[in-house]
Amino acid sequence: MKILIICNDSQVLKDLVLCLKIRYQNLEYTVSDNISDGIGLIETISPDIIFLDACLCDAAAQNIIISIREFSDIPIIILNSIGEIGSKVQFLEDGADECVEKPINGIECQAVTNALLRRNLNLGFKTESTIPISNGLEVNFNRRELTLFGSPVHLTPIEFSLLAVLTRNSGQVLTYRILLEKVWGTEYSGDLNLLKKHIHNLRSKIEANPEYPKIIITERGLGYSLIRQF
Repeated sequence: MKILIICNDSQVLKDLVLCLKIRYQNLEYTVSDNISDGIGLIETISPDIIFLDACLCDAAAQNIIISIREFSDIPIIILNSIGEIGSKVQFLEDGADECVEKPINGIECQAVTNALLRRNLNLGFKTESTIPISNGLEVNFNRRELTLFGSPVHLTPIEFSLLAVLTRNSGQVLTYRILLEKVWGTEYSGDLNLLKKHIHNLRSKIEANPEYPKIIITERGLGYSLIRQF
């Protein structure tokens, strides 16, 4: 397993590497102590997971996750200070996959890492270009963009991630739990209201009549499915 660690705290780095080496005997890791060099290394080493220390995400680097998501779906784990709920929510909204609190708990870190590896085996640098959803409506994975007859439709990073999962599994029913875990992470697996809110927002942007959806279909008591319309 190859990981990229963007962190300038020697103790955090030591704890992280130690806990992962215990679980992954073939671990290869690359370290960058600043944001700009870290982004440059993503394409160079093509890591399986990126660990990003929240302490480096100051005002000057607040769009780091959004920048990464413009060209890669590689899982991102934020190393966040304990109790920083507000920043944690923002990181997840911007496109991070999970947050692990510092000081690092080895068992938790291993579990989160393993869960992301299991559900992201088919992700990384995007090889798909576009998938049409309906007449004129297309998802572009290279640009992380939804377009209607070539014009961008504004989606938040979370909305795009949710739509991407549904689109890549079009025609299949995805349970509430699967969607929550894939888009927000395991700790949100029971937050049905969160999922319903974002499904509602998505429908308002892609359905001709959101009150009677034909693209994102509710499978009552189970989850949602995306039906491509042609």
